[in-house]
Amino acid sequence: MKDHQKAEQHLVSIFNAIPQHLHEINNTDTNIWCQLQRLAKKHLSDSFVVGGGSHLGNGINTRQDKNKFLDRMTDEQQLIFSSIYYNHKTTLQLAKELNKPEDLIRTTLKEAFAIIRKGL
Repeated sequence: MKDHQKAEQHLVSIFNAIPQHLHEINNTDTNIWCQLQRLAKKHLSDSFVVGGGSHLGNGINTRQDKNKFLDRMTDEQQLIFSSIYYNHKTTLQLAKELNKPEDLIRTTLKEAFAIIRKGL
């Protein structure tokens, strides 16, 4: 994030949310670091998705602040990448929602990641 003040605000609100999610974080079956990452991703995705975000098919939201990688993707690639990465859906859930084969969802997701890798 380029705006350091905004990044700091997000960090503070993520740390403030930890006590509300201690039962999830302390789950002995899952690595604590992974749980903290999941909490941070959820917080950030909630901040960028919903509200004024753009909508692509079936009312599924994608990130409002489009970045250079998303701009290079087709609408379908954006939808699938955003739904899985930002909205934490599984390929199976998304396949059912979009009424498409799960293999097609996986292939499209791989294409989206290839676009991101090329851009780095």
